[in-house]
Amino acid sequence: MMFIQSQELPVLPHPFFIATEGMGDAHFVDQLLQFKNITTCSVGCPSTKSAGGTGKNAFGKYFLAVQTARKRAQSVPLRGLLVIADANGNANESFGAAAEALKGAEFPQPSHPFEIVEVDGFRVAIYLLPGEGETGTLEHLLLRAVFANSPGLEKCLTDFAVCTGGVKSSKPNAQAKMRMSALAAVFCADNPWCSAGYMWSDKGNPVPIKSDCFKHLHAFIRSFST
Repeated sequence: MMFIQSQELPVLPHPFFIATEGMGDAHFVDQLLQFKNITTCSVGCPSTKSAGGTGKNAFGKYFLAVQTARKRAQSVPLRGLLVIADANGNANESFGAAAEALKGAEFPQPSHPFEIVEVDGFRVAIYLLPGEGETGTLEHLLLRAVFANSPGLEKCLTDFAVCTGGVKSSKPNAQAKMRMSALAAVFCADNPWCSAGYMWSDKGNPVPIKSDCFKHLHAFIRSFST
């Protein structure tokens, strides 16, 4: 972990801050920042310590914590806040919730996802995973990168889901999370219980961070933070 901030969010050491829903997303973004040598950003997510809760429902309080942290003398002047959230099953609804949380913390609001707005020199944007015009989660994007690198694994996971009966009991987002967890369990031999968020520290990690599937996201982050 190079750019992930502590749960308490005491100070902001970089001019741009990326807020994600959870630690799994934060670990992924951290790896992307390192791989692309983007050194102007730090990344964090709501926690019980900083926001009294976790996940996207805690964004409102977390953004207030960011406002508090940016006012501390030890913090670097903040020039922008990028929110990365899952589109889930309704991208408009996910965007609206994130935008409302920004408004409640007195940050500027973009009118649309993937739009970078700048007000009085301060930038704000909301990026929805897995990408523009899509619904789903981070896991959908990670699986896309895995299958692009190793196409045969998609059938293996589908067969596994059918054999175990999981396809009958899970919604699409849960299916993606299950498949990503199964991959982590198989490939991360040193820690088969690891979550998709912590697999980056395992040499068997099946997700290639260099995948072209991440080009849109890292290009967006670079554009936002330059």
